[in-house]
Amino acid sequence: MLEIILYAVGFFICTIFLQWLLHKVRKNHNQGSSAIWVGTGAIIVICVIGLMTKNINYFVAILGFIIGDEVGKQAGWQ
Repeated sequence: MLEIILYAVGFFICTIFLQWLLHKVRKNHNQGSSAIWVGTGAIIVICVIGLMTKNINYFVAILGFIIGDEVGKQAGWQ
């Protein structure tokens, strides 16, 4: 159970950090269709990695990613 929580919290923190970092590095151009580490494209990649590694924890990580993605939208980082 702890491993599941760590995956969700870990992906949440990584998502928030990467969106903030890319927002700063790309000078507010981490938006629209050229955005990196946001939206359904990243969710699909996480799902594929989970299927390839047969690790169910990646599907729990999607929840952390989605929450982090929404926080990034609210903060204006994407």
